[in-house]
Amino acid sequence: MSDAVGLERNRTLDRSSLVPLVCFLSPLVTSAVPRLTWLFLPLLALSFAVAALRGGGDWRRLIKPNAALIAMLLVTGYTLLSAVWAANPAAAIGKGALLFFATLITFAAIGALAEVDAERLRRPALAFAAGAFLGGLFILFELLTDAALARAFGSLIAWLKPAAAQQAIHGSKLNQNVAIVMFNLWSGLLALQMLEGRRRRAVASFLFALAIAVPVLLSYHQSSQFALLLSVFVFLLAQLWPKAVVRTLAAVWCLGFALVLPLSFAAYNADLHLASWMPSSFKARIIIWEYTAERALERPWIGIGARSTRGLRQAEDLAEKPEGFVLSRNTGIHAHNVFLQSWYELGLVGVILIAFASAMIALRISLLPLEVVPFAGATFTTFLATASVAWGMWQTWLICAVGLMAVYLRLAVAARRKS
Repeated sequence: MSDAVGLERNRTLDRSSLVPLVCFLSPLVTSAVPRLTWLFLPLLALSFAVAALRGGGDWRRLIKPNAALIAMLLVTGYTLLSAVWAANPAAAIGKGALLFFATLITFAAIGALAEVDAERLRRPALAFAAGAFLGGLFILFELLTDAALARAFGSLIAWLKPAAAQQAIHGSKLNQNVAIVMFNLWSGLLALQMLEGRRRRAVASFLFALAIAVPVLLSYHQSSQFALLLSVFVFLLAQLWPKAVVRTLAAVWCLGFALVLPLSFAAYNADLHLASWMPSSFKARIIIWEYTAERALERPWIGIGARSTRGLRQAEDLAEKPEGFVLSRNTGIHAHNVFLQSWYELGLVGVILIAFASAMIALRISLLPLEVVPFAGATFTTFLATASVAWGMWQTWLICAVGLMAVYLRLAVAARRKS
């Protein structure tokens, strides 16, 4: 009798819980306002931790030491240490602290999910998929109307995005939004596999994929389009060879660090930055990559310090701009490539630590059930593809978005656990 009362109490708690609401709002709100990823990462972790503790979980098991966590903590430790020689020590410390807390929060959320019954996670997982679906539709509307809603409410959200109150937000300004939508794709599809009935699952998955893929393909964000195509390819391969694909992803990540310098020089020496068929954004990246690679070789062992690229960037009026170049020969405010930025700012020591940490995370995918591996592999591919051609590695919204991506995936996986 007492077991039945306890079970009924848990069901009552689940019905009144805010966890599904947080899981619904997180992908929806962050799709609309990517800068709020810093808010929803700890909010999700707290929600799952409370659910785990209310279900009888042990708080000491929320963060379980493993190779991936230890490796990530080593990365954060070295990032903080690099403040000693960084151009802006305060900024380096700030980014190191951000990475440290984002890492702990992400692993705590994942640990909490392992302590919650799978049945209690079904509603939150489906709520996440619903929020991600609506987030995709919202961005599609904004792309088709030249960000009509953002412009209409720009003055009201000026404290979140000051530029919105001063000028119209054009489609190219939605790149962060599109990236967030893309990050939600594979976890949402995995969550929808819990729906009963083959036809129902197929229809829901098709509509969800459309809601994500269409805005990505219609956007100006070529990095997300690259991530979409590459992740679909990896997803299909992982259906046939799941274990081999996981090992290959870990190897490709490590090879990215080994090959980024010679490839940057090779692309520049092949005059790809002058090719008429090459998009301007890619030609600009080739110039940035080559110049950054040159600077990275000046301090190859320990780098210039975390988040020092911006501080040591040459003044634009002093930078050389040969005829035909779309951009001056300069480093930019960041390298648009996590592999290259790691070399430049953290040197060989940092490269080894980051390569090892991410490889450990990738290899943990092989511990998941085989039917889940293609979705997890595609999720990691989305991150790999985006990190290789877009954004600076220390952007707050991006670090927290990657944490959210990992939590969403683990939520969908945990909800599918066998009782």
